[in-house]
Amino acid sequence: MNINDFLSPEELKRLASALLVVLGFIAIAAFFGFTVVPGLRYQAHDAGESQIRPVQGETGWLDPTDYPATAREVIPPIDPKTVMTPNPVLLTRGKALFAQTCATCHGPEGKGDGPGGAGLNPKPRNFLASSGWKNGTRLEDIYKTLDEGIKGSSMVSYNYLTKKDRMALVHVVQSLGAFDHGASDPKAIASLEKLFASAGEVIPNRIPVARAVDVLCREYAESRPQSPTSTLR
Repeated sequence: MNINDFLSPEELKRLASALLVVLGFIAIAAFFGFTVVPGLRYQAHDAGESQIRPVQGETGWLDPTDYPATAREVIPPIDPKTVMTPNPVLLTRGKALFAQTCATCHGPEGKGDGPGGAGLNPKPRNFLASSGWKNGTRLEDIYKTLDEGIKGSSMVSYNYLTKKDRMALVHVVQSLGAFDHGASDPKAIASLEKLFASAGEVIPNRIPVARAVDVLCREYAESRPQSPTSTLR
C-alpha cells in the first residue's frame, strides 16, 4: 500500500505545487527575518546614537588599566612646605592633571558635566557646590578621596599618581569652589606632613594590560616544548 493508492497523479502534482509555494514563502520570511530586520534595527539604533561620541582621555578613561607605559622612578621625600599650600608651580601641575584625568567626568570647570560622566550613577561630583561631598571638602578629606577612591561610585583611587601630584589636584579641586571648605584638623595635617617628609616613593614600571598579556603569551609560547605530534608529516 502506498500513497498512489489514495491520490491520483493530478492530486499529487497539486500537493507538490502547494508545498513548493509554502517552502518559498518560508525561505523569503527567513531571509527577511535574518537579513533585512537586523539591518533596519541597526540603522535605527545608529541614527539615534550618531550624536554620541566617546571621548578618549590621555590615560584611557574608557579602559583605566591601559595607562601609557612608564619607567620605574624613585622619588625622594618631599618638603611639606612645597605641597601643603598652593603655589604657582603646584597649581600649574594640578591643572594639567585635572584636564588629563578628571575633566572627562567632572567637566573642564569641575561642574560634574563631563561627557564621560553622562551615564554614571551616582553622577560625578560638582566641585562648585558645597554639599554632598562624601568625605568632606577639607584638604585632608580630598586627599583621602584621591588616595582611596569612594566605594560604590565610579570614583576610583588615584594612588597611581605621586603624593605630590595628588596634593596638586587637591589644591585645584578646592580652587574650583568659591565656598568655605572648612578648617583642617591639625592632627590630620600633621599626619600628611609626616607622610611627605618621612618616606619617598618608588613608582614601578607600568605597561598597559594589553601589552602585558601579549608579553606573557609570547613568553609562554617560547618556553613551551614543541609537541612531538607537531613534527609528524
